Amino acid sequence: MNYLRLIRLPNLLMLVIMQCVIRYGFFKPFDVELKLSWLGFLFLVLATVLIAAGGYIINDIIDVTADKINKPKRRTIGVSIDPKRAKFIYYLLTFVGIGFGFTLSAVVDEPLYFLIFAGTALALYLYSRFFRKKALIGNVIVSFTIAISIVIVGMFELFPIDNDFDGDFKMFLLGFIKDISVAAFLINLIREITKDVEDIQGDHVARYRTLPVILGAQRTARIASIIGLITLTLISWYTFTYLYDHKITVAVLFFGVIAPLGYVSTQLWEADKKSQFTRLSLILKIAMLIGIMAIPLISHTIHNAI
Repeated sequence: MNYLRLIRLPNLLMLVIMQCVIRYGFFKPFDVELKLSWLGFLFLVLATVLIAAGGYIINDIIDVTADKINKPKRRTIGVSIDPKRAKFIYYLLTFVGIGFGFTLSAVVDEPLYFLIFAGTALALYLYSRFFRKKALIGNVIVSFTIAISIVIVGMFELFPIDNDFDGDFKMFLLGFIKDISVAAFLINLIREITKDVEDIQGDHVARYRTLPVILGAQRTARIASIIGLITLTLISWYTFTYLYDHKITVAVLFFGVIAPLGYVSTQLWEADKKSQFTRLSLILKIAMLIGIMAIPLISHTIHNAI
């Protein structure tokens, strides 16, 4: 159980669901002949999940001082798991994950795709080692890796396809995947900033220069609120512009994503307690999960519209 907590099993399962929904939920209505076999897709998922798990571990190893205050009852490094063992597991998972990525890139004859996996692993290490302690840039890096885990499915499934495949249609599908990844990036960015506000006490003791430490909790929460309102506006415009003919899709996105974003954005403007930020972070996580599960509905709606 301690090891599952260390690698953030619920978050990893969310990554698996996200990539599976993109492959089996988004592409299926379009009857696209995908490049990867089931084994190839398994390699893609394993590479993503193992590298992400390694990122969580190295973050806990380096964040141990701040975590004594931020999450005293939930930390594992130095309590139930030895730091040296945790570091060994980090290297094992990361290099195995990169190995899966390297193998998959070679199989689809796109060797440069390997850099995505190696670059993501490096970015997660640099985040934990340096950028976690800096204002905003760490939040952007983590959110960007979430967006990449969505885009990468489209890259492996569509880009290596033979030249006789309809290039315009391919770019059309990738465009929608890009839009989904942008929404995921923004929602996760709001959540990361909210988590920084939640962790302000431990980060201050550890001498991190996060946005809340520099600007204060209230100002930072209001910045997150503004980003939330911008995200809400973009998703609302997208929903009512492209998906308005399918009432079920609109209803799911409105009540599952747009309304929670509105609630979080208004609450962030006035929140001042750690428990409030914890709850708002959870709501954002649930909203993202609902958005992911709504992707098949979005795909079906788009398919009927073209």
